[in-house]
Amino acid sequence: MPKINGVVYGYCGILCSLCKAYLSNQCPGCDIHVDRCFYASCAIQKNVKSCLSCSIFPCRLHIEGFDWNTEEFGRIRWKVFSDIFTDVFKKLVKE
Repeated sequence: MPKINGVVYGYCGILCSLCKAYLSNQCPGCDIHVDRCFYASCAIQKNVKSCLSCSIFPCRLHIEGFDWNTEEFGRIRWKVFSDIFTDVFKKLVKE
């Protein structure tokens, strides 16, 4: 998983170093899901450490999310950021 100055974060932008599930070992982080997570696959393909550092963030993938069949929770709609966050981010980037 990506790390900056000892801070662990997911390719999608989640701060794993602050996540209760990650800190309590209930979540192994995104490395175990890297082959099934569209955010991780895209970031790796574009050679960026995180979606947040990508020049086209927030892209359609972040705005719409994606369906993910997980072993733990069944089928989920994985969308990391709220519509409000992506809308604000889009406006800030344009300025």
